[in-house]
Amino acid sequence: MSNSLDLNKYIELYKDFLHPNPNINSQAFLILRKEFEVKFMDNLLANLQEEDLFIRRKSILALGMFGEKILKSIVQLYMDTKNTNVKLSCLKTMIKVVVNFNLEELNQEQMLVVDLALREGTPEIILTVISLLRQLGGTGKNILIKACRNKDLLIAKASISALLEMKDQNIDDLFDELLNDNSIDPMIKEDILRDKII
Repeated sequence: MSNSLDLNKYIELYKDFLHPNPNINSQAFLILRKEFEVKFMDNLLANLQEEDLFIRRKSILALGMFGEKILKSIVQLYMDTKNTNVKLSCLKTMIKVVVNFNLEELNQEQMLVVDLALREGTPEIILTVISLLRQLGGTGKNILIKACRNKDLLIAKASISALLEMKDQNIDDLFDELLNDNSIDPMIKEDILRDKII
């Protein structure tokens, strides 16, 4: 009897979680996280495979509030799927966790996702993983510095853009070095020069 009552309570709270009113859904989120944490996390992870963008977005935001404990499942989901939308949702969830909990670095398993994403080749995934690196302080900066010289123009240009947002003398020195390097694509140099003029 209590199990069916619990299930009914969960269903009602979950409906409230999907409600467009932020007061209703944030209240439901807090209760779901406190009383049904494991079931709720499983539900949210499954939602990353939903076609409905509204449900995916709400689930990414909610998963981002669980902190590092959710990252193991996110890594596993990323590795197991071939679906670009699911991969993007995993990366966006990682960004939310990093931002919400001020993480400066990821563990080896999580960095494997970053490495795979940089080699994915799809523009959306590349741009999203570059956004993740931008949030990772020194660790991210070091990878972005290497990525500036990547033969893939999108990776190189996106890395330059991310680094431009990090006002740092070392980065200014790097840009001067790139401008004087004959092997760097002229389009990359244009991006750097444009920022210097601004």
